[in-house]
Amino acid sequence: MGWGCALNTRTLTGTGDEIEREDLVEFRLLFEGELLPSAGSKKRASEKHVIRQSFHPQLRRLWTINSNLRQLAGQYYKAPFPGPNGGNPPIPSDQERFDGGIAKIGENWSRAGFQFVPLVTSDMALRCSIDITILRPEDDRFIFEAGDIDGQLKTLFDALRIPKDAGECGGAIPQADETPFFCLLEDDRLVSEVRVSTDQMLLLPNRREVKANDAHAVIHVKLNHKNARTFDNYFG
Repeated sequence: MGWGCALNTRTLTGTGDEIEREDLVEFRLLFEGELLPSAGSKKRASEKHVIRQSFHPQLRRLWTINSNLRQLAGQYYKAPFPGPNGGNPPIPSDQERFDGGIAKIGENWSRAGFQFVPLVTSDMALRCSIDITILRPEDDRFIFEAGDIDGQLKTLFDALRIPKDAGECGGAIPQADETPFFCLLEDDRLVSEVRVSTDQMLLLPNRREVKANDAHAVIHVKLNHKNARTFDNYFG
């Protein structure tokens, strides 16, 4: 009897070629919980925002610990104007430049009552490759077709980007630690390559029962500039 199993993998977007490894930034985002498919009239705005909230602290930590992203945020810092008595304002610390820059990015992407900080934006001219592994319960009770996984992927990708308006936030307002609110994408159309692998999951940790739409997702993100840069290379 064979006990092995192989991931079911397919490339959905792009050529499937490996992204250029020189000057590469890569990281992984995690999600576990109910991943409901969205299609047609089932917009799932509230459910998508809950997933978006799970990515927010992970991306906030990425900006905090990655030296290149800290430098990028510092480029948005605006020094205060001299006071009424003249004189130059004090030189800001690195942390002040970072905090001020992040706040400015959030102001630039303010919408639906939130101040968003997307990592992948059109003006950064990035090549973004995403490799997703989704573990799901698949047995005789839970039969999934291609449309189901596509619907789950749509939910996931909508949660990775900033919402277009308040309707896509599902009526949510910023929580105590959500100003600013960190997201991966300005728009999911900025993703150049997507690979998806699926496999069977027995049960989510800390759960005693399995639900049909339970999922554990590992999202492997690779970023690189589309064109070689001799300066302002924050992804090297």
